[in-house]
Amino acid sequence: MARYIPKSKVSILQTPGNKFVIASTNQPYQGSYMELSDGSYFAGNNPQKPKERLILKKPLAKNIEPGNNNLKYGKLKRPIYNNLSKLTSVPVSKPKPTIKDYNRGYFTRHFCKRVNNQFDYIEIDKKTYDALVSQDPKYDFNLYEVGNIKWVLLDTPKYTVSQINKNNITQKANIYLFLTILFPNLTEYEPTHTDDRGILYYDSGRPYEGYYHIHPTKGFMEGATHNNKSHRTLQASPPKGTPKSIKNFSNKKYLKSKNFSPPTENFSPPTKRSNSSGGRGGY
Repeated sequence: MARYIPKSKVSILQTPGNKFVIASTNQPYQGSYMELSDGSYFAGNNPQKPKERLILKKPLAKNIEPGNNNLKYGKLKRPIYNNLSKLTSVPVSKPKPTIKDYNRGYFTRHFCKRVNNQFDYIEIDKKTYDALVSQDPKYDFNLYEVGNIKWVLLDTPKYTVSQINKNNITQKANIYLFLTILFPNLTEYEPTHTDDRGILYYDSGRPYEGYYHIHPTKGFMEGATHNNKSHRTLQASPPKGTPKSIKNFSNKKYLKSKNFSPPTENFSPPTKRSNSSGGRGGY
């Protein structure tokens, strides 16, 4: 019987074939895949019908690709071969935003690609990024081109997360061709929004529309993350006896008046915010 995966616990992404192998066959996998909240991976894009289980490719023990040509080169150019064999492979890493990042509205993601392969992008952490930039001798830094991008986590009053991140990637792609391969999910790491489940309500019965989080003891609460600042609890339905005039009140006008605008990279899209422009994601 096929395993069912709740949509709220899965991110649907793409791989060009350099990241995973099929667990049962150890063959490279290319195409759509699903990343679960527990860190496991499955082929396909339908949470109700997951395909083969995937595992991350293991980095080569030595910084040399296998193959007859490289073996011959190793025999002919032994000193160079020995030096390359001592290098460390660049580790793949996928850092997640912190509460501080959510409060700020964005965080920085780092990546690199091999200079001899325009599609071979991998995400790395800040430590590895700094090591490659500073030409740390433990890596073959000449083999890699590095970059970073501001990744927006929260909507602004005018634009959605997907609009801003798409624009930022498009701008970066002028320098890093095919960068979209690495970041196909434009709403990755966006917190849960009422658009995903329907309106929540304050104790007064007034609707709440916006980001929310679930506290382990208090339940629904306003805001993307839990912090020390005062923020109110929410209910899944309006309290009994709430006047219709209050239940029908929308606080979208209030949300748009909030002075929140996370930094972007020269963001100036020609269109205004629309709920149909890319939709919401989440995880």
